[in-house]
Amino acid sequence: MYQRQHFDRYLTVAEERQLFQTIKQHMNKDTQRGLLAMRDYYAFKFMRNTGLRVGTVVGMRVIDALNILKARRLQLPKAIMKGRRHDLDTYCNKSALDNLRKLLIARQLLGYAPNADERLLVSREGEALSDRSMRHRLQHWRELAGLDAQASPHWLRHTLAKRVMKNSTARDPRAIVGALLGQRDPRSTVMYTLPDKEDIEQASEEVAA
Repeated sequence: MYQRQHFDRYLTVAEERQLFQTIKQHMNKDTQRGLLAMRDYYAFKFMRNTGLRVGTVVGMRVIDALNILKARRLQLPKAIMKGRRHDLDTYCNKSALDNLRKLLIARQLLGYAPNADERLLVSREGEALSDRSMRHRLQHWRELAGLDAQASPHWLRHTLAKRVMKNSTARDPRAIVGALLGQRDPRSTVMYTLPDKEDIEQASEEVAA
């Protein structure tokens, strides 16, 4: 059973905008620090646009990114997908494809050749980034952006789901969320049907005496 704090683990529209604007302001192709900001920006954007778990994204190799761009579909081996019994093969939106292209560019600008079997996301020393590294990077940007939310990379997955529920014109947006996130059990998507934090705040103000 989901508790309220689980439901609250997503970024509001304003929080998401502030986070990515902050990272983007520090992007610079002429400095290593600016390139690391570029890597973070497009890595987190890719997670936000696909709903992939951070463990999956840090496990991606250069060849995985190239295959996705070639097929224009989100195709990944089950070996890097948590709990999946089959390879992933699903739709990949244009923004996510662009995020991947920019990630490959950032990697090359950092001085690392696009070797097919090497990890897509690497540190300034050229080592593969870990789940923990990405959590620390998001914490760094969250604090720099002045956000109160204790956001982790997994929040980006929930953020995508909430945007679909809020904005999709599909007949059954909840089923779309389940398909995007690879959640076959309908109970896994229940929390995304709850009222948004923003809606609760607005309703509370509307009835304030």
